[in-house]
Amino acid sequence: MNTYKITFTRENGTQGADHFTAATEKQARKDFNECYRHGTGVIVSVELVRTDAPATKQQERDALAKIRQIVDTLGPESYLAIAFEGCFDLAAENIENDWGCSMADRVRRAEKRAAELEDKLTESVKDYEAAHAAAHAVAEEKDAEIAKLKAQLTKMQETARWNGQRCDEEATAAGEAQRRAETAEAEVIRLKAKLYDYMTREG
Repeated sequence: MNTYKITFTRENGTQGADHFTAATEKQARKDFNECYRHGTGVIVSVELVRTDAPATKQQERDALAKIRQIVDTLGPESYLAIAFEGCFDLAAENIENDWGCSMADRVRRAEKRAAELEDKLTESVKDYEAAHAAAHAVAEEKDAEIAKLKAQLTKMQETARWNGQRCDEEATAAGEAQRRAETAEAEVIRLKAKLYDYMTREG
């Protein structure tokens, strides 16, 4: 946009100056007449003082309205309507909020976010595979330990069974010895009684 310095003469003969931002001198003169429509100021000169001036918010709003109207006349299925989908709303937000966002920026941010998520997913897969491998190794180690414990338990059970059999045999032998001892003791008592009877008769 260009900035024009417009010098003008007021009704009382004094001179004044004002600056207008417009695309062309013609538009600047038109904006001057609109601004000073309630007076009788007469333009004396128009001087171009800047060629890189930013447009005003109202100029941006007006331009956006014209562009939207042009695209609307083409229909919602037109290539331009499809290409500009969401752009008009974003442009309006930029104007009102002094933002500098674009659909391209949003796409780049989305692509960056997608790449970050892909990296995280790849890292998560690696972590999962490593954890799975570690868990598998631990499982194998535990399986071996369990098998060893089972073997030890089986051996202990066999030993206990053998010891039980020995205990049963020894218990049987002890019972037999006790029975024989009781029989012998009874026989001794019987013989003593018999001897006593014999000795008593002899006397």
